[in-house]
Amino acid sequence: MKNLAHRCSLFIALSLLGGVSSCQIMNGPAKNVTAPESQWQEISKTGLVFAEGVVADKTGKIYATDLTRTFIMKENNPGGTIYQYDPLTQITVKFMEPSGMANGLHVDKNGDLLIAQGDDTGGRALVRKNLITGELKTLVRTFEGKRLNGVNDITSDAQGRLYFTDARYAPGSEAIELPNGVYRLDNNGQLTALDTGLFRPNGIEVSPKGDKLYISATNFTRLPINPLGPKVDRFGITAGGVVVFDLDASGQISNGKLIFRDDELATDGMTMDSSGNLYVATHNGNAKEPKSRIVVLSPAHEVLQIIPTPQGSLSTNLGFGRGAQSHLLFMSSALPWKIYQLPTHRTGHYFN
Repeated sequence: MKNLAHRCSLFIALSLLGGVSSCQIMNGPAKNVTAPESQWQEISKTGLVFAEGVVADKTGKIYATDLTRTFIMKENNPGGTIYQYDPLTQITVKFMEPSGMANGLHVDKNGDLLIAQGDDTGGRALVRKNLITGELKTLVRTFEGKRLNGVNDITSDAQGRLYFTDARYAPGSEAIELPNGVYRLDNNGQLTALDTGLFRPNGIEVSPKGDKLYISATNFTRLPINPLGPKVDRFGITAGGVVVFDLDASGQISNGKLIFRDDELATDGMTMDSSGNLYVATHNGNAKEPKSRIVVLSPAHEVLQIIPTPQGSLSTNLGFGRGAQSHLLFMSSALPWKIYQLPTHRTGHYFN
């Protein structure tokens, strides 16, 4: 048993370095989330720059954003775009432009599209779009009278409460009025700052049981530093990492714990399957020498699988399909903009 435990520890260590793609656990072989023959399929390259926010609506259509950063796209910048991909027709169309430099996306239990409008000439707000009527409503733009930095990613719980990350990611002249942070928006409109201690929070997910809140960080120092803090990361994350918090019935968090760390690659967007496994997009943000992989963590926070990404890709976010596509994992990739899909043994998790 001791030798087996040693082999498992060694396996996980090698996994985090990208050397292997599945884990041998104490009870025997763990079933990978993908079959050995599964391959990523490129399904769209319609966008211009930086794909993000991939998510499915209740009809199965896939939405993804294009972050057209002004320091990358200096002329004829549309102000960000949201695209819609139809798995049945395999056609991608513009859904919203300008998008307020939309970043992360989320579909809540009502079927509405939640839009994280980012910084760099963006709306710096959390916006709701009714996918039936087309009505667009700004939910949050300020906290205690001060402008948000740039909403990055969003999730929700079974009660319909929203959780989102807010951090400065792009250089620019926009005034910084708040530290990087994480917030909860209750159904009555009350906004609460959650004390996470993360230097630059990014992706965010609630577990299927509603008892855990997962948050990733992208702590590269080459990105803009928020002078209002936090000054250091409470969990010592220097590049990428994922922290889990206990989440109680009122939406309060406690007992933060670092469950994954990568000192080379940033951890970006995430998604969950119905079994409570967490899928984490990681990348180095380097379009000239891209490095990227998907890390799958079990509810016990063990590394289940390291999924290689297509050559040249930078995985930025993940989301499962719905209906006939509920077993498909969709991935957004940046520089250049692309969307991929991958068959899995699992189905995605949504609160509806």
